[in-house]
Amino acid sequence: MTHIAAIKEGIYTVNKNWHLLVVQLVTFVLGGLSFFIIVGMPIAIAFILFGLDLTEILSLRDLVSVFRGSAELLDKYFAMALIILFSLLIYLSFVLVVWIYALAGTIAILARSILKEIDEFNLKIFFSEGRRLFFSLAMFSSVIGILFLAIAFFLGILVGGASSIIDIAKSCDATLGLFISFFCSLVLISTGITLLLPALSLAAYGAAHLAFYRSQFFTAIKEAARYLYSKPSAIGLYTVLLLGYIVIGFIVIMIGAPLTFIPLIGPLIALPYQLVSYIIQGYISLVMMASIFHYYKNTISAAPPGLSTEAGDISQNIVVEPPPLPDQTEETQAG
Repeated sequence: MTHIAAIKEGIYTVNKNWHLLVVQLVTFVLGGLSFFIIVGMPIAIAFILFGLDLTEILSLRDLVSVFRGSAELLDKYFAMALIILFSLLIYLSFVLVVWIYALAGTIAILARSILKEIDEFNLKIFFSEGRRLFFSLAMFSSVIGILFLAIAFFLGILVGGASSIIDIAKSCDATLGLFISFFCSLVLISTGITLLLPALSLAAYGAAHLAFYRSQFFTAIKEAARYLYSKPSAIGLYTVLLLGYIVIGFIVIMIGAPLTFIPLIGPLIALPYQLVSYIIQGYISLVMMASIFHYYKNTISAAPPGLSTEAGDISQNIVVEPPPLPDQTEETQAG
């Protein structure tokens, strides 16, 4: 399957399941409203109950005064600090659960639509598949998150080492320091791309394996890594899709940026445009996901459950007629 064919099939699948855009929008709105309910309301109630003075906190105008008065403020507003911390923890946990649940339902709907198990979006299937894949996707996301933290830590070590080498080179000669700085920048960028693209591809194709095969998270990671090793073109497809997402997102931002400078009506136009831009970015992300799923399904060696190979489909359509009996053949020849 070519990359263009995968993208075309992905667009068709997303258009058929356009309801997933509404799910993304509802998840976004729910995350925003939950912040005011879970974090904002307890803080407002705490200010009223404890009689806290907001003007004293706002009087700390710079960072130095904040650090100088942090110990005093913590002693005075210790209960308030606990409420804020506890509310933030609850909010982050809630948003994480909602995000994983929505993502689990989304990848399941896309997979079942690609397998032609469903004709269009079904809310009941979305909720049932979200519950079924929730734990596996949560563990899968945790492992992928640890992988990205390890990559970030490794790149941080490289950046620290490169900065030390650049400082030593600059102390010897300014021209040499400039050359070493440019060389180290290229090395760091190349290393970052070399590490991040396979890691992002592993996350995408691992989610595809998770949705198609209903496997455990560790099996999905192992099979996705094996697939990427045998099919490097899959990383190329993800790179193309990622570049397209970045370019379209940049164009959308550049179109919306001047709207805020229009007098009077600028902020009124900018707010609905932000909603439109979020819908566009959500649509592109769904197309990325569906294209990757189509490419994975058509290039994997073992067909996912519910699918039959092309040879099997052809063999089912061929009807083999039995040969005529000998007596019948002789009678027809005699006649």
